[in-house]
Amino acid sequence: MSPLTQPRTLTTARGRRLAALCLSAALIGAGTACSATGPTASGAAKGSKMKLGLSMPTLNTPFFTVLVNQATAEAKAKGGKVVQTTNANRDASQQVNDFRNLIAAGANVILAGVVDRAAIQPALDYAKSQHVPVVIVDDAPAAGDVYAVVKADNEAMAVQAADVLATKVPKNGKVLEIMGGLTTTNGQDRKSGFDKEFKKKAPGVKIIQQSAEWDGPKSANVMSAVLSSTPGLNGVYLATDTLYYEPVAATLKARGRLAAVGQSGHLPMVAIDGGVESLNAIRKGYLDATISQPVLDYAKYGVDYLQDALDGKKMKAGASDHDSTVAKNGSYFIDELPAPVVTKKNVDDPALWGNKS
Repeated sequence: MSPLTQPRTLTTARGRRLAALCLSAALIGAGTACSATGPTASGAAKGSKMKLGLSMPTLNTPFFTVLVNQATAEAKAKGGKVVQTTNANRDASQQVNDFRNLIAAGANVILAGVVDRAAIQPALDYAKSQHVPVVIVDDAPAAGDVYAVVKADNEAMAVQAADVLATKVPKNGKVLEIMGGLTTTNGQDRKSGFDKEFKKKAPGVKIIQQSAEWDGPKSANVMSAVLSSTPGLNGVYLATDTLYYEPVAATLKARGRLAAVGQSGHLPMVAIDGGVESLNAIRKGYLDATISQPVLDYAKYGVDYLQDALDGKKMKAGASDHDSTVAKNGSYFIDELPAPVVTKKNVDDPALWGNKS
């Protein structure tokens, strides 16, 4: 995601809110609300034109605005249209209402990002009761049924980042890992993938681990503190560039440590996400590489799967036609898309979502 994936488990308050939402859904006729039966695979009548509803957790980041724009173009290319785009402003209960509003507006399929993996369940159950197929992008719901999930493999992206950074630091050096929130799936995966691979590729390098909880100002504080305690720092791994790169770079610049590749004092730095700021930093030489989320493909294949749902097709596990593997996960299928490593060699590739921002 947008790395701001919500925790795997609900807090007590969130649990009460989810229970209330489930009761509300049942009272107004959701039918199967809060059940966990088979996948939602039956949309409108076969051959229906796509009437796409877009449910976004926020629209104040380039990640989601690019996703919306690309999904809109994909729907139009199939002869369909977007009936409405909603913005939950990172409010899980608002996203449940957004699903209802989209269906009331005439949406016969929904493409959604997720505010909260667990609290999305009443929305998914209501869509299922109305025979409206849903595809989730960038993360997987903790409960509820969808036609498909389209996302990147966050652990694999972290492995790629580790492979790049391991080639750029001395064998007995020290690197700083600024982690995301470890109560989130993306945070955990981006940590575990990096740690395992980096220790394998650079066993003599010490990893200094600090979490910034997906918070930009916190990442700047972490960078400043580690520079003070570890003047011989040899590299940095950012679990997200969209949130961390600019504050970290500002801190390095203020401390006289921001130098381009090839210049004296350059501090190798690798990240994940591929936002516009990180691509510009790669062009300038300050960021060595980033692993770009395939946001444009989230939209493309998400809309493709929704068209399949409208056409009455069933999802199947196995190799896809776009270099990924579709796997069954409980009651639904996940298509984990490959994510490219971005360096100066390919930073201007128009297929990178950061170049669409």
